[in-house]
Amino acid sequence: MNTRATKAVLAIWEREMYEYLNNLHINAMRLAVEPLLFIFIFGMGLGNRVDMGNVSYVEFLAPGILFMVVTNNSYMTISMRLMIARDWDKTLVNALTAPVKPFEIVLGYIFAGVTQALAASVIFILLMNYLLGISFGYIPWLVLFIVATAAFFSSLGVAIAMWLDNPHHLMVVTSLVVMPMSFFCGIFIPVADLPEWIQPVIGAIPLTKAVEGARAIALATNDPYLLQNLIYILIFTFAVFLVGIHIFKKKVII
Repeated sequence: MNTRATKAVLAIWEREMYEYLNNLHINAMRLAVEPLLFIFIFGMGLGNRVDMGNVSYVEFLAPGILFMVVTNNSYMTISMRLMIARDWDKTLVNALTAPVKPFEIVLGYIFAGVTQALAASVIFILLMNYLLGISFGYIPWLVLFIVATAAFFSSLGVAIAMWLDNPHHLMVVTSLVVMPMSFFCGIFIPVADLPEWIQPVIGAIPLTKAVEGARAIALATNDPYLLQNLIYILIFTFAVFLVGIHIFKKKVII
């Protein structure tokens, strides 16, 4: 990207981060409380009745909840913010008259989603380490998976938010498509424990690859497909990114 494009992307990113930091007290409470509820209720409550072999259920669950945090703070935040920018405060129209290209606007929103997901992940990892002594393994590898997954779900948030015209429809899609991923993509139970007919479908979802990779990193297990899974997520991210730009142009540019 040239200097003008870089400044345009950073301007979009800065505006979204300003809104995020402006509501930091609310975001911080949500970031701390929501994942901890899953850890304490499922991990330490029901987890006492679950046998995961050589590791506790909390240790099994923590990497999965981490990527639930990544999903929530990339997809949900960006999709809602983008819909507001298009339909209510009209900042998308203002940005296009700057002029800022659709590619730069979409990229700015995705960078904001990745940044917010990284911030939420750091908070969650620190809380887990401080409160329960849970380690997440080799952090550089984990960060790569967090960034790739956050970029995927931010791109998905852009595509879905621009495709839908009604915010109520966004909630329906989130409830029927995105939220079920949290329950089927290996976060709470291994994918191998699901019915055989659905395992190939669940295994193909990028979130499943991310959770499997994060769990292998955190539990220090040998996963020969670690790099392959990361590349798989990045390919899907690029594809959804292009779809998001295409829908953006059709919906916003007259």
